[in-house]
Amino acid sequence: MPDFEEASDAILAQFKTSLDSSRPNVPVSWPNIEFAPAEDFDEASNEAWARVSVQGAGARQASLGAVGSRRWRSAGLVYVQVFAPIGVGANQALAVADDVATAFRGVTASSVRLKAPSINPIGRDEGYYQVNVTTPFEFDQTA
Repeated sequence: MPDFEEASDAILAQFKTSLDSSRPNVPVSWPNIEFAPAEDFDEASNEAWARVSVQGAGARQASLGAVGSRRWRSAGLVYVQVFAPIGVGANQALAVADDVATAFRGVTASSVRLKAPSINPIGRDEGYYQVNVTTPFEFDQTA
């Protein structure tokens, strides 16, 4: 049963594997890794770029029992922000967001259960058209 670090790694690995397959020309801004859209995103060769983060959203006791055998359930959200160039319409960003949602929908990655993603078009943001994908997840630990 994973801890938060292992859960985050499993989620990010699932995202990378899926996006590398479905959208290899979408560069990703990974947590705490240098990424500058002005240098790392080329409108001529990339259709969009994405930023991903994994956030905790609370925990609770999920079972009774002796210390060491109790199950604790942690929940969180995966945020993927998709940015497409202004002037190409919304469909480019929406298509990438759809692929992100498909990558997470109902998947279990190393005991991390990903749930139903939500797609939320944001609109123009700093020279890009933005669409967010938010996916709840949960995992259990025994302690």
